[in-house]
Amino acid sequence: MSESDRSRRTGSAGRFGARYGRLARRRVAEIEADMHADHVCPECGSEAVDRKGSGIWECGSCGYKYAGGAYRPETPGGQAVTRSIRTALSEGDGEEAESEE
Repeated sequence: MSESDRSRRTGSAGRFGARYGRLARRRVAEIEADMHADHVCPECGSEAVDRKGSGIWECGSCGYKYAGGAYRPETPGGQAVTRSIRTALSEGDGEEAESEE
């Protein structure tokens, strides 16, 4: 098996060779693929967000810098909180409109 066949199958975790076990290498490859994927900037909407450090993300287009997850700009927990805040605010707007009438 050539070097290119091995790295194609394991991705970025091919550098570990036969060490650490199949599951750990696969998990590292998935995390790194997600980390290096294109991410949308919450400020300008362009797909130019890059990871600058652990939990620090910056848009290459507009320069907007923000905190996010260590390997993703938005964590699942953060998305759930944003969704619940949006829901609470929309319910609050509906109640205010009813009380004004």
